[in-house]
Amino acid sequence: MPETSHARSKLVFVDGPGGPPLDWYLPRLCNRYDVAILWAPTGDESADAAKHQAFASWGCRTWTFQQGQDLIRLIKDVALSEHADGILSFSELWVIDTHKAASDLGLAANPLSSIPAMRDKYLQRRRLTEAGVPTPRFALVHNAAQLNDAYEHVGAPAIFKPVTGAGSLATYAVDSATDLQELWQTAHAAHENDRRGGKTAAFILEERLIGVNKHQDERYGDYASVESVVHNGQITHLAVTDKFPLTEPFRENGGILPSVLPTEDVDELYSAASAAINALGLTHCALHTEFKLTETGPVIIEVNCRIGGGVTEQLYYAAAYDVVEALAEVALGNTPPGIRQFKAASAIMLPQIPPRNLTLAQVPDLDDLVALPGVVSAKTIYAQGDRPRWIEGTSAGMLARIVAAAPEASTLLETFDYLMSDKCFTYTESFGSNEQ
Repeated sequence: MPETSHARSKLVFVDGPGGPPLDWYLPRLCNRYDVAILWAPTGDESADAAKHQAFASWGCRTWTFQQGQDLIRLIKDVALSEHADGILSFSELWVIDTHKAASDLGLAANPLSSIPAMRDKYLQRRRLTEAGVPTPRFALVHNAAQLNDAYEHVGAPAIFKPVTGAGSLATYAVDSATDLQELWQTAHAAHENDRRGGKTAAFILEERLIGVNKHQDERYGDYASVESVVHNGQITHLAVTDKFPLTEPFRENGGILPSVLPTEDVDELYSAASAAINALGLTHCALHTEFKLTETGPVIIEVNCRIGGGVTEQLYYAAAYDVVEALAEVALGNTPPGIRQFKAASAIMLPQIPPRNLTLAQVPDLDDLVALPGVVSAKTIYAQGDRPRWIEGTSAGMLARIVAAAPEASTLLETFDYLMSDKCFTYTESFGSNEQ
């Protein structure tokens, strides 16, 4: 149960996919604040009942909502009834609604002029380009005819993805041999089946950046992210995360922080992230800014107005930094705590299944995963005999979610190598679709 306090700030929290797990954020919020929660039941009676019980055990007042509801109005109604001092969400799906509601009520939020670009990758690209921030060539696509025109402008190789996608949903590589009409039909169908990409099927075709391995170590990928918090326009960069190589097609396997890149490379990434945040006019939020590391310097892949997946736990184990508290304070209009000295390296490991229709032949026991060097917590996503739905994006192709910490990044790299080897997860070929 939450600790008692005579002057606890009132916080409305909008729960959703992404961000730290419920058992991580709930005690940290409820021990400090008076919390009311909005959440969307999934229809899984057992899981929904467990979640509702978790909220109740911490004394949270709760409201539910469904897709298609006017969430902004609901958030405002709840905030007014609760006399809320701030509104917070860690989910990328709800950042727009959360900030619009907070802004309408005069609570801490990004300026209205900046809110549309919080998820719209096309609008982001336009504003970054206008501000002189390096970006790839890009074009907006609403239909098959526009895709042909976009290809003439952008060229190949390229990437095709939803304007407001999440988790690598409906993201495809484009080259000179790609059938553009078939690509449009495939992407449009994927969007219609999964509305994480927004209500309207809008896509962006953008130049596929050619990366270089700055680490001189093939166990690292050719991209990185900057984790930041901004309050009243003051930017605090928390860390640079070195990334594991991607699994095709563009599936993320996680990463390690703090970066082992040379100081000058880290500083260049921080400078580029600051330029992007300022260009978008963001003043009150978390930022997870992804960069491709190219021969000419870092180039923005995208700016995400939420904390990076797994970064919450990573910063805690590496630097004893509480992101949950920091972002709650920002939502309340207060200055967040500063980052402490790093005392360890920490990783989030999200091993992806190869991009084929496969059946899991072997899944490691949790005890075996927790026994791996550095592993702090582990959760497997699928069981032996399951066929992971990799085509639905990173979260659906993920075999496990593992958090690890160690004095040196090299230990974490070795653990990740094991997770990706045939000594850990193994597969047999499947026939037909991956519908389950």
